[in-house]
This record gives sequence, C-alpha cells and structure tokens, in this order.
Amino acid sequence: MHTMKTLYSRFLMLAILALPSAAAAQRSDSVYIDDRLNQLQQSITVLTGQLEQLQYQNQQLQQQMEKMRTDYDFRIDQLEKGGRGGP
Repeated sequence: MHTMKTLYSRFLMLAILALPSAAAAQRSDSVYIDDRLNQLQQSITVLTGQLEQLQYQNQQLQQQMEKMRTDYDFRIDQLEKGGRGGP
C-alpha cells in the first residue's frame, strides 16, 4: 500500500510539473499560429501588389496593341488607296 501511495504522489508531482509545460506548449502553439498568420498576410500583400502590377502591365500592352492595330489598318488603307490610283 505504501508503494501505491508513493507511486500516486509521484504521479501527481509529474502531473503538476507537466501542467506548466502544457501551458507553455499551448502558448508556443499560439505564438507559432500568430507568426504563421502574419507570414501569410505578408505573402498576400506581396502577391496582391504583384497582381496589380501585372494587371497594369497587361492594360498597357493591350493599349499598345490597339494603337498598333489602328496604325497598321491606317497604313494598309493608305497603301490600298495609293495602289488604285497608280498606273
């Protein structure tokens, strides 16, 4: 019976010692989650910036393509008109 009490008291002592470790582990997990969340938010911010830059570049390229198409249409039209009036 004495051995059982000794084992029980040791078990209680280990449980008491483990509680702060469990709390520390939970805090550690919480800190990890907070850090990870911050990293993800920063990644989203960077990706949003890159997306906006690419959208702007795409818009600029579309405008350039439209300008080139209009210019080529005008030049072809001028060549066709000039070709009809020739010999």
